[in-house]
Amino acid sequence: MTNLLRAQNTLFEAQSALTTGKKATDLKGVGHQAETLLAARSALARSKAFEEAGVRVEARLEAQNIALERLAGAATELRQSVTSTDGTFIMDQVNDAFYQAYNALTTQHSGSYLFGGTRADVNPMTVNSLADLQALPAAADAFQNNSRRPQVQLDQNIQVDVGMLADSVGNELMTSFKRIADFNAGVDGPFTQPMTDVQEAFIRTELPLIISAMENLNATVGQNGSDQSRVETMLQSHSDRQIFLSKMLGDLEDVDMAVAATNFQQAQTAIEVSARTFSSLSQVSLLPFLR
Repeated sequence: MTNLLRAQNTLFEAQSALTTGKKATDLKGVGHQAETLLAARSALARSKAFEEAGVRVEARLEAQNIALERLAGAATELRQSVTSTDGTFIMDQVNDAFYQAYNALTTQHSGSYLFGGTRADVNPMTVNSLADLQALPAAADAFQNNSRRPQVQLDQNIQVDVGMLADSVGNELMTSFKRIADFNAGVDGPFTQPMTDVQEAFIRTELPLIISAMENLNATVGQNGSDQSRVETMLQSHSDRQIFLSKMLGDLEDVDMAVAATNFQQAQTAIEVSARTFSSLSQVSLLPFLR
């Protein structure tokens, strides 16, 4: 009877292994490897969480890259507008460049303003026209983002800034827009064709400042690209780590299916033998020995 019960238990375990593909259904079944198993599971879960965060950051940085390129494009357009030979069209072109810059600085991603800092639900710009900008005491007043850049944890000890601030990337360009608008509205404006000596002198003074803003924006685009590369490297690292941990868990938890099938067949044979033996013994009578 004891052998039959033992065979039944062995058959159950073999069938469970064959069905689930696992060596055991609980930690007791893996014995002294339980601590290693729990640690590997925890590390795999953390890596997957960091990877998910990295994928979200990657999408944000791509959207940010597009916005920064548009902002740099607005600076290029502004430079081209002030080098126009016809002063009567300068402000039309400057106005177009302003709207391009405004749209870039107010870009949204997943419902949040990219350049608002951690105040992502509020438009980082207080103005939406060149006239509104010109009316402000200073270009810096055109921004209302806060000073905190969003941060994301991409690994156990790695936290990165993933956002840029509207005033940091846009103030230099908006200051040029305001100086041009102020000059055009002042005593030496509006720009004319041909331009006066004073107007030409102003353009010569302003042009290097616009070029500086343009170069700084191009450098910012490059910085964002570096951040993208860093995130891509982190994502690849997590992918490699998950492959390693999954293999480790497989070695700890998974059964060799060929071995499991063999064990199941052997357990079936054992229980059949035990059952036949028990049946034979149960039919034995003591009466012949008592006569």
